[in-house]
Amino acid sequence: MPFFPLKTLRAKMSSVKDANGEETPIDWNDPYQRVKFFYEYNSPEADKCIDSLWRPHLKLVSVTVDAKDPTLCKTVFAFTVPPILSNAGGNLHGGAVAVIFDVCTSMTVAAAARDGFWDSGHVSRSLNCQYLRPVPTGGKVLIESEVVAMGKMLGQVRAEMRREEDGKVCYTCVHDKVQLGNREKL
Repeated sequence: MPFFPLKTLRAKMSSVKDANGEETPIDWNDPYQRVKFFYEYNSPEADKCIDSLWRPHLKLVSVTVDAKDPTLCKTVFAFTVPPILSNAGGNLHGGAVAVIFDVCTSMTVAAAARDGFWDSGHVSRSLNCQYLRPVPTGGKVLIESEVVAMGKMLGQVRAEMRREEDGKVCYTCVHDKVQLGNREKL
């Protein structure tokens, strides 16, 4: 399932069902609501893909936009390591670390998107993860992600996954993104 282009969704959706099943309007100009929408968006295919493994365990905590440069956004997510994403050693699997970073950093890009700027979807150019210390099954972490730079076509986001209990960094990531624009093909 591709990362959904903002302008496509904006044209199709003006509201979304909340946890109680009631329609609530989406303010596409609010970075927090954009990220929350992408995080909560549940397409018909969502339960058939990897999203179903991490989604119940990841919670949006905050979205911050730099007042001087609206492309410099930060997000914080809370995550509890479920057994399904753990390795045989009882720790968060390395591949799951990469998936979680991919999701969280991509949602940080969504916070910076606006009309005519990164609103047509984006893909990964590279995703570099460093594994510093393990997080056990049931462990709680905070994923802090921030846009380093966003140009017309290329962007970079970095992230850290820290233990909630003591703030120690467990994993780091640098994610380079390519903005798709209005092209049919890359």
